[in-house]
Amino acid sequence: MPKLIDRDQRQQEIAEAVWRVIQRDGVGAVSVRDVAAEAGLSTGSLRHVFASKTELLAYSMRLVQERVLARVEAHLAVADPWERALAILDEFLPLDERRRSEMEVNLALIAEGPAHPMLTEIGLDAQRKLRTGCTRILAGLAREGLIASTCDLDAEAMRLHALIDGAAMHVLLGDTDTPQTAQRMIADHLRTLA
Repeated sequence: MPKLIDRDQRQQEIAEAVWRVIQRDGVGAVSVRDVAAEAGLSTGSLRHVFASKTELLAYSMRLVQERVLARVEAHLAVADPWERALAILDEFLPLDERRRSEMEVNLALIAEGPAHPMLTEIGLDAQRKLRTGCTRILAGLAREGLIASTCDLDAEAMRLHALIDGAAMHVLLGDTDTPQTAQRMIADHLRTLA
């Protein structure tokens, strides 16, 4: 009896093939045929899982975000509020090869928004979630007395969000900041709110 392949697992394997094509050749090289070859599948098999290129790109972008969210959720168990906040924020910086790859893929897919508007909406949703996450992190630190109760949490969340995005881009480009300086910049910024 042939082994049944889990659909979710197959979707993830195909999305990871999309990521490899993007990182190796750029998002312009993503085609159903090339992704199928990268995944070791026939074009027909890939089309059985993803009916269109837009659907394939959208799933690939969402998978990046789902994996980041899963890692963020794992940090919620960290007891120390300061360590928990920094560990969560680290997930949005390209501190290692996995996070660097995810950020490169995400940025490439965001750039495809004009051709595939669904990607723009997915990117905006991720930004909204990051802003909400920044607000929650700051509120948690305020409850613990680690930032001043007089802080305007919405305004500070906007600043923290911008700092994370900027620091991540600096690290990704690799000339102005290192992973360590980005982490220190964010921690130092949070300390100024005490």
